[in-house]
Amino acid sequence: MQDLNDLALFASVVDAGGYSAAERRTGIPKSRLSRRIAALETELGVRLIQRTANRFFVTEAGQRVYQHARAIADEADALATSVAETLGEPAGLVRVAAAPLTGELWLAGWLGEFAVMHPKVRIALSLSNRYVDILAERFDLAVRFSSHRLDNADVVARPIGHGHMALLASPAFLEAHGEPKTLDALAELPAVVLGSQDRPRAWTFTQSDGSEVSMTPRARLVVNNIVAAREAVIAGAGMAQLPPSACREALAAGALRTLLPEHTPPATMVYAVYPSRRGASAAVRQLVTFLEARFQALA
Repeated sequence: MQDLNDLALFASVVDAGGYSAAERRTGIPKSRLSRRIAALETELGVRLIQRTANRFFVTEAGQRVYQHARAIADEADALATSVAETLGEPAGLVRVAAAPLTGELWLAGWLGEFAVMHPKVRIALSLSNRYVDILAERFDLAVRFSSHRLDNADVVARPIGHGHMALLASPAFLEAHGEPKTLDALAELPAVVLGSQDRPRAWTFTQSDGSEVSMTPRARLVVNNIVAAREAVIAGAGMAQLPPSACREALAAGALRTLLPEHTPPATMVYAVYPSRRGASAAVRQLVTFLEARFQALA
């Protein structure tokens, strides 16, 4: 190979899914990307990428070359990170996975703060509701909420905070339906429920003796997004179990009220999950500590 940089450019184009997207992501003009990958194809004697007016795809040979190109790019990034860490400074790329709501409410702003504090750290945040395999998909860190302990020999799951829920309703809803005084009264009132139509999420409450009780609310509206559920509750559609941290402005303004505060839903744990097969970089370690402080401040 005359120029290993061409392999890194090829990996960036494949990762982005096209030349235009790679230009936006890397800042390298797509004309240069196209020219360098054409030179790589000439040197290797194979076609790596096929393009038509409406389609971009990687050939079978290109897929094989990509695996090596991605490994070389990762090693180069790890080398730069290692050198920076000898100087005691976190650096390098940190790939973070989280649910969309977690990213929208908290992580996007916090990661922006962290990036300003550590200018040699680059962060790639991926938001998805699906369960991400951080090992197979090469993430450095995932932030997950779970009501049970996350145990896996291949990853470290470090508790960094708690997620709290509360039963909330709008004043207009309470004026129309009355305020429930017992858990049994909830079964007769319309609710806004998180989840999907085929899998609505049950409500769980902690009783005065410490035991837990679950119930299936009478769903008037089922939605898989907390912000959308909050707005529906403010509009009077029904009661809902929501995180108070996502409703602070509405609670402070009186647009939402807390119901049955003596029966609080059990807390869920927030975990920072990262691979255990390799030691976490200084950037990941400091980011986990930073996020722990932010989540603790929400309590």
